[in-house]
Amino acid sequence: MAPGAESVPFAFVAEAERYQSNVTPPERAPLSVKRVLAGFLITALLAAGLATAVLLGTPALTAPAS
Repeated sequence: MAPGAESVPFAFVAEAERYQSNVTPPERAPLSVKRVLAGFLITALLAAGLATAVLLGTPALTAPAS
């Protein structure tokens, strides 16, 4: 036996790579208008928050006039 070789043959690993399932997953339900609008609202709020943070934080980055 070669050094580092497994003492047990793992033939099932090779078989698992070839395995094809005959079960198809169920189709996804279409998104409702309410869900789409909620996702848009969350995205808009996050974008507005980041833009506000940049606008409010920019003056703090300027060097003070001496």
